[in-house]
Amino acid sequence: METLNVFFEQTRVGSLSINDRRLFSFQYSKEWLASPNAFQISISLPMQEDVISNDKVKSFFSNLLPESAVRILIAKQLGISDKNDFMLLKRIGGECAGAIIILPEAAIPESPDQYTYRFLSDEQLADLIKDTPRRPLLAGQEGIRISLAGAQEKLALFYKDPSFYIPENGAPSNFILKPNMAHFQFSIENECFCMMLANAVGLAVPPVMIARKEDQKVLLIKRYDRILENDILKRLHQEDFCQAMGLSHELKYQADGGPGLKVCFDMVRSYSANPIKDFQQLMQWVFFNYLIGNMDGHAKNLSFIYQAKQIRLAPFYDMLCTDIYDDLSQKLAMKIGGENRSEWIMERHWKRFAEEIKVSHPILKKRLLDFCLKVTSKIDSTYGDFINRYQQNSLLEDITAAIKKRSAITLKQFNSTKK
Repeated sequence: METLNVFFEQTRVGSLSINDRRLFSFQYSKEWLASPNAFQISISLPMQEDVISNDKVKSFFSNLLPESAVRILIAKQLGISDKNDFMLLKRIGGECAGAIIILPEAAIPESPDQYTYRFLSDEQLADLIKDTPRRPLLAGQEGIRISLAGAQEKLALFYKDPSFYIPENGAPSNFILKPNMAHFQFSIENECFCMMLANAVGLAVPPVMIARKEDQKVLLIKRYDRILENDILKRLHQEDFCQAMGLSHELKYQADGGPGLKVCFDMVRSYSANPIKDFQQLMQWVFFNYLIGNMDGHAKNLSFIYQAKQIRLAPFYDMLCTDIYDDLSQKLAMKIGGENRSEWIMERHWKRFAEEIKVSHPILKKRLLDFCLKVTSKIDSTYGDFINRYQQNSLLEDITAAIKKRSAITLKQFNSTKK
């Protein structure tokens, strides 16, 4: 049996083990269970003295790792199998989404006074960005142990305007950098604009901006799971909905047997410390993804964040218009009232959706129509703000036109059924 230790700050939360049959198990430490600051690391892994030996253990920890081609690239850089989740966690689990730190059995996490940040010149940063498709998350660099879930190449760095730094000696990052996605024109501008629009209409989202270094361009996303306290950058714990439900990342899509919207709303009702507010935010997330044509709103793009031992719906992320790209799926990741083709969604589907999430149809109808009007009223000013910060973009003009069209169609559908 091989074991890794799991820490929160300098306290050992528990031990993650793998046996000869390659089965995962996790046990909370007595030190953690006795701590007044203790919390469960996942809804799917409640605090208990006994060893937890089930599929939910592997699902929770494996969901911290990159996916698809990114995982393969990182594993290749490290010289290990991309199928070996335990070894990947051992090698890159020091800086993950959320607050837990995963280290080899004999290692202990560095304290904040040991953190170091290596300055990057513009040229060095440009080289890192250029190299990201080959070496995502700085994989293989000496002393770097960073893991972020998802299938897109990215970097995790420390940013303090105007400079960028590589976090070392266990130091946390505070920004995620996304280069343009290969084969998807202007994906940086697309996501930046959609996140700006989401903020304008009242969705909780992290700040985003576009940065240029030498001949390279990236989207910067501020990490909502990092907080500055007394000049020390601290990690906040979070888990995505697949982790919270004990599901593998392979089940993030409803079409693959993963959760649909009903289950997600039930999770918020059951576990949020402020279910009314978070329920409303989640409803607006559904409306927004539908209107902007984001077909990729799956269960790993929703998270809970833990703060002061309370669980809340985390700010939204990874929102862009995927519908504009012909090579991507034209079907919603989660069905609305049983329908995943956005152009086929009618009032009857919204009515069925309202029934599924236990909201009266008139209330949902009013909120959807109000949201359509809000998006329509904010979209031109948001695009104007984007142009002032950056520059005009032909793809965004197509996206804004598509959003206006879908909003108008939705308003017309409901208004035509008024009695």
